[in-house]
Amino acid sequence: MKKTLSTLAMGIFAALAVSNASAADITVENLAEKQVVPQNPQRVVVLDFAALDIVRELGEKDRIVASSKGNVPAYLAEFKDDKRYLNVGTMPEPAFEKINEANPDLIIASTRQKKVLDRLKEIAPVFYMESDYYDSIKANVLAIGKIFDKEAVAQQKLADLDKRISALTSLTKDKTALVTLVNESKISAFGDQSRYAMVYQNFGFTPVDRQLSSARHGNSVGFEYIAEKNPQYLFVVDRTAAVTDKVGNAQKVLDNAIVNKTQAAQNKHIVYLNSQDWYLAFGGLQSLNNMITELENAVK
Repeated sequence: MKKTLSTLAMGIFAALAVSNASAADITVENLAEKQVVPQNPQRVVVLDFAALDIVRELGEKDRIVASSKGNVPAYLAEFKDDKRYLNVGTMPEPAFEKINEANPDLIIASTRQKKVLDRLKEIAPVFYMESDYYDSIKANVLAIGKIFDKEAVAQQKLADLDKRISALTSLTKDKTALVTLVNESKISAFGDQSRYAMVYQNFGFTPVDRQLSSARHGNSVGFEYIAEKNPQYLFVVDRTAAVTDKVGNAQKVLDNAIVNKTQAAQNKHIVYLNSQDWYLAFGGLQSLNNMITELENAVK
């Protein structure tokens, strides 16, 4: 009789455990569509700096047990310096064995890990995020808020951002702009359908070229193109500075007679943006606030 009761109890416990595990799974939605992930994970590996930013801003950084530590933005230095966060490689090259050692309940990944998502899913459930348009960033924030049961906090953070963006657009009205990215000596231009579309669609600048494609890595252009379009504001993201030790690479590339004749140069409106915010941690809550501040300072 004891054995029968024990067996029955074990069966009930197993059924409850399965039920609880199932109940812990939730569905979230973002640019990558619907994903089923565990809610309130206790051990999280984060492979994206924007995600690190968001989790921290929502007050849940204590759930993070490991993160990418290559080229960490200065404002996220605690995740690089604090040894309690296990080093699991770089964003482009995650260290799978280290991720497995971290024993995560959830892995947060992004486009830089897109090719290895299946390998990551063999270790733990993955929440995958992409950050292009502002709406996609908002969807990521809300999804992470739901994962950590911090939806109200996420909504308030986004409401605060919306207020700042609304104020910014009152300053940028009728001002033309071109967003560029400099990689070594190569220049790419981004229009109002690109990864930097929010500069035009949300932050209020008028694009000087509406024919640019939506290519993720931009459209290859030269000095003559910049001179021809002649924007009032030329915004520059220095990718080389973001991923190497080279400082001022973009300034050296763009300091020439052709670019210096543009109205942006003449009016000191060539703005070298913080590449850590605009390239490495693009899509985070604090990084977005930093970006807005940069543009406010540029037009005031």
